Amino acid sequence: MAAKKPSKKTQLRDALRRYVRSQGAGFLRDPNITSIGVGRKNGDGKVGLVFTVGQKAETSVIESLGSREIPTEIEIEGFKVATDVLERSFEPSFKLVDAEAGSILKSRLDPVIPGASVSHIDGTAGTIGMIVFDGETGAPCILSNWHVLHGNTGEIGDHIVQPGPHDDNNVASNLCGTLLRSHLGAAGDCALARLQGRSFERTIHDLNVIPMRMAEVELDDAVVKSGRTTQTTYGIVRRTDVMAKINYGGATGVQEIGGFEIGPD
Repeated sequence: MAAKKPSKKTQLRDALRRYVRSQGAGFLRDPNITSIGVGRKNGDGKVGLVFTVGQKAETSVIESLGSREIPTEIEIEGFKVATDVLERSFEPSFKLVDAEAGSILKSRLDPVIPGASVSHIDGTAGTIGMIVFDGETGAPCILSNWHVLHGNTGEIGDHIVQPGPHDDNNVASNLCGTLLRSHLGAAGDCALARLQGRSFERTIHDLNVIPMRMAEVELDDAVVKSGRTTQTTYGIVRRTDVMAKINYGGATGVQEIGGFEIGPD
């Protein structure tokens, strides 16, 4: 029995994904292009390539920036794909605010929970994304961002604290694990810390769910997250297969980071 041929929609999605993965780095070498990803033209039109640039301008001005004009249409594996260009730049940023009275997410927790404050011992404060388990040892781990658990000054094996120093500077009493692994690049901005000296609860704060598997993100998917600063927020996936230039400062500098983009719902 012959295998069912993928739909045109699936073929286009896969072609766009391959194009970004193979050609994205070349576009990001342009000093004015800040990202490339799969999205909808004008936010709600046909699926195509959505670029972001540091500055939108006339052709003559673009050339003075050492850049080039992005074509309005690109042919990819037999598909004529429209492009869209937005003015936008990116940085690894999370808004730090003073802890509110009674905010459990910014206090020392045992068990620790996804959504709570966490950080490298020399950092500020970020969010525990999930409790996961090391595929080799089965040890429980905190999943968060590279810029939260590692950062420019971090090294594998460093102490991790919960809550982060911005929320409670008594770091000696707040040790909760050690940095196990981290990654910064095409697979994202992520890090794992092996949990030590605390129990844990896998249910995400305020959502009452335990993530059991990964999903393949699609355009227009509805998403929700629980975070240390903004707590529970809802969004819509606006771009997938995104490659973006992000400046992490220090010795790390500008890196090309893979991910997807969420707009507010």
